[in-house]
Amino acid sequence: MRYCLGMTRVSAPISASARRPPARVDPAAIARTLAPATRWPGSLAEVSERSWRLLAATAEFDAWVIAWPQGGRVSLHDHGPSRGAFAVVHGTLAETMPWRDDTGRLTLRRLDLSVGSLRSLGVGHIHDVTNPGPETAVSLHVYSPPLTAMTHYDIAGGARLQARVVRTARHWKAAAPGASDADRPVLCPTG
Repeated sequence: MRYCLGMTRVSAPISASARRPPARVDPAAIARTLAPATRWPGSLAEVSERSWRLLAATAEFDAWVIAWPQGGRVSLHDHGPSRGAFAVVHGTLAETMPWRDDTGRLTLRRLDLSVGSLRSLGVGHIHDVTNPGPETAVSLHVYSPPLTAMTHYDIAGGARLQARVVRTARHWKAAAPGASDADRPVLCPTG
């Protein structure tokens, strides 16, 4: 079930402690540490759509395990103001990123990732992830600060990225454990 969330403007005073930036942590270092022990907490044979579970949540970072069935994917997206990293812990994944070819046309570049692969994602990194393999894949994702939003994009006319949907993490965290794309609410853009 998909549903749109209303946008609300909040104008409450912010305490001094809330204005302090969180300590900077390295998502790749956390992913490198957690990946060897990360497992999907159920039967991979029962995963029929991309599903995720929240593994850890602190003020500085959050960590998610994601199961990707054969053909499972997430469209082009960013991670809002968060830096991130992800590690493949089972199976194979393909990451595609927008880039301009020699003619200036916006296309996608593909990077195949196997078990042990680790990708660091800076703020503003736009990519999609797909499971091209024959078996369910599992990956660990770490975001700092904790993931609060994702903007999804389309390539418009081969010339530019066009934002189409913004999703907010505070709502899909409530759907975990066992959440899937069908459970994730959508914040409908205005205009």
